[in-house]
Amino acid sequence: MTEEQELYVNELNKMINQFILHSKKFVEWSAFSYGAADLLRVPEPNNKFTYDHEYFNFTKSTKTLISIRSLLKMGHNEDVLILVRSIFENYLSSRYLNENEGDIKNFTLVNLKLFFREYVYDFKENVIKDRNGEKISERLNPSEFKLGDDKKYYSLFYDLLSSVGHSNFGTSNFYVDESLGFTLNKNNYPVVTRFFVIFVFTKLFELIVTVEGEDFYNTREEEVCYNLVIDSLIYQDNLIIQLIDAISRDTATNPKKSKYFNKKMIEMFKAMRKSLREELGSVKKEFLD
Repeated sequence: MTEEQELYVNELNKMINQFILHSKKFVEWSAFSYGAADLLRVPEPNNKFTYDHEYFNFTKSTKTLISIRSLLKMGHNEDVLILVRSIFENYLSSRYLNENEGDIKNFTLVNLKLFFREYVYDFKENVIKDRNGEKISERLNPSEFKLGDDKKYYSLFYDLLSSVGHSNFGTSNFYVDESLGFTLNKNNYPVVTRFFVIFVFTKLFELIVTVEGEDFYNTREEEVCYNLVIDSLIYQDNLIIQLIDAISRDTATNPKKSKYFNKKMIEMFKAMRKSLREELGSVKKEFLD
């Protein structure tokens, strides 16, 4: 790595550590299954399952982020991107349910039936069925969850994350050294990989944690969480400019080799940068104007 890359890596690592620290505090103090608790008291649909869904996604993603930190230390960046896709899907589904109140009744009814084992999930057909085998509802794909400015970068970003998770020979260069021998030791795109981690987790954190009315350990912890989101957004905003500049230089140096791919990457980064300005929780973003 160059000195500049090493600086970015160290700064992004520190940010990941901060998100892990304060996410663990939030899970341990604030996350609770309000919908399930109400079901035990009154067995009928309630809209508190939306909280359960968000806290489940956030807890799951925090655990995934801890795993990501370990993989980054080993330089297993391709495996990191596979897990980034998982967090991204958690964010998309949380936001979708948060912004689509019309789906809450059906969602809570299905959860009620699943809770009491009256409905079952058919993995093969990707649908939910009753005990008679009748289809109740389909399970939505991540592409159907995207909203707002997420739509503008979703396709390329999701395809990129998916490409490293499958047996895609187009990614074979990640595992081949200069002598064309296969290797386990390449540390591919250390800065961009960490940026993707921070980009996705910040969105989830902003959507679920930095929301007016959330129950924090104390007011100081609440302030720290809000400042963490603000610092992350400012850092990402500046970093994306640097990444676009680096891609543009690469295109000028290797116009035939990477022109098309680099053009699409610049489009994606620009759309991602714009999406940073979209308010997902209670953080006001005048500082990004």
